[in-house]
Amino acid sequence: MPNPAKIFISSAYADDLKPLRQDLKAHLESCGHQPLLFEENFYPWADDFMDTCCQKVRESDIFILLVNDFVGTYWEDGKTTPTYEEFYTAIDSKKYVIAFFDTKIKKVYDEHIRIPLSERYKEYVEEHHREPNYTMDVVELVIEEDLGRGQKKMLAENNYHPFLWAFIFDVQKARVWTEDLVISRSPDFYEKINAYFSDHLGQGIKLIPHKESMAVNAGAAKVLQQFQEYTTSLLALIDDGEVIDWEEFLKVVISQLSGGNIYVRPGTRTQKKVNAIGTCNAVTVYKQDSGKMKLCGSYGKTTPTKEYDLTDDTSYVVNCYVNNNVETSYSEAKELLYYTIKSREYVLCLHYPLIEKKWTDAQANSYKDEVEYAIMSNNTLLIDFVADLIGGIRS
Repeated sequence: MPNPAKIFISSAYADDLKPLRQDLKAHLESCGHQPLLFEENFYPWADDFMDTCCQKVRESDIFILLVNDFVGTYWEDGKTTPTYEEFYTAIDSKKYVIAFFDTKIKKVYDEHIRIPLSERYKEYVEEHHREPNYTMDVVELVIEEDLGRGQKKMLAENNYHPFLWAFIFDVQKARVWTEDLVISRSPDFYEKINAYFSDHLGQGIKLIPHKESMAVNAGAAKVLQQFQEYTTSLLALIDDGEVIDWEEFLKVVISQLSGGNIYVRPGTRTQKKVNAIGTCNAVTVYKQDSGKMKLCGSYGKTTPTKEYDLTDDTSYVVNCYVNNNVETSYSEAKELLYYTIKSREYVLCLHYPLIEKKWTDAQANSYKDEVEYAIMSNNTLLIDFVADLIGGIRS
C-alpha cells in the first residue's frame, strides 16, 4: 500500500484562514496526501495541548505555514504563540517547511521593520556575544526607539501585534523561503504548493515519518539503579567520616557525570542549541585551612594548583568560596568550563570540555545560566549528593 506524506498545516485559527485551511486539506487529500490539522485529526489530546501539536509536527513530513495579521494566542511569559512553537518544532526537527505570509503584512515588515530590526539584532549579538533569548525584545526596542510617530500610529491603527515582526524575522533567519499569501480560493496557490512538493520529491527525500517510543518506567528504574550504585560506591570509600582514597573517590564522582547540549531558553518548546559539553573529564576538591584553599585531591585531565591564597581573586575556587555561591567559569585557552560548588569548608570543582564550538571568554560568560542548566539538568541528583557528602567530611 502507498504511504501518504503527512503534511502539517499550521496557522492561527483566524476566521479568514479557516476556509483556506479546509480547501487546502481537500486539495492535499485529492493528491493522495494526509493533511494534519488541529481541528480535524489531533485526537487524543495530551493534558498540555501544545505537546500534542508539536508531536504531530514531528510525525509530519512537510510543514506548511500560513501567516496573516492575526497572531492568535500570545503567551507573554514565553513570548511565543502556538503557531510559532509549531514552526520552531518543524525547524528543530529539520522538516521541509513551506511558508506563506500575507502580502500586506509582508509589505509593512519590509518597508518599516526589516532594516532597523536586522541592525538592532546585529548590534545585540556584537555587544553581548550571543543571540537574544527572544527576538520580540529587539522588536519592542525597534518600535520604541527607531520608528517615527507616523509609523507607530500606522501600526497602532491597524492593531498589528509586534510579535508578527519577530515571527517573520525568525522565519527568514531560519533560511526558509517565504511566498506571498493571497487569501482567496485561487488555483495559483495550490499550483505553488504542488510545485514545492515536486521539488521536495525530486530531491529524493523520503516521506516516511520516523516514529520513536520511550519506555518511561523502564528508564526511571534504570536511573534509580544507577544512583544507588553511585552512592554505594562513594560511601564505601569513606570510613569514620574521612575519605580513604581521594583519587579513587573522585574517580567515582566523575564516572557518571554526563555532558549535554547547551540551549537558549532551555526546557521550553523553543529551546535552541548553541553549543555542547562533553562528559566531566576532571575534578578537584579544595578545603579552606588557615586562610588558604588547599588541595585535598584530584582526578582526571588536570594538573591542579596545590593551594590558593584567599586574596587571589583570579582563582575560580577562591571566588566560589568567598562569594559562597555556585560559580561557572571558562578557560578560552583550554576550552574548558569549570563548575564550582561550595559545601561548608570545601569547594568541589568539575571540569567540562566544550566539544562543538570554540567560545571566547565573553561568549562563555554571556551563557553562564544556560551552561549551568546543561550541567545540572542531567546530573542534579549526583552532584547534589556529592556536594552534601563532601561537606560532611571531617577535618
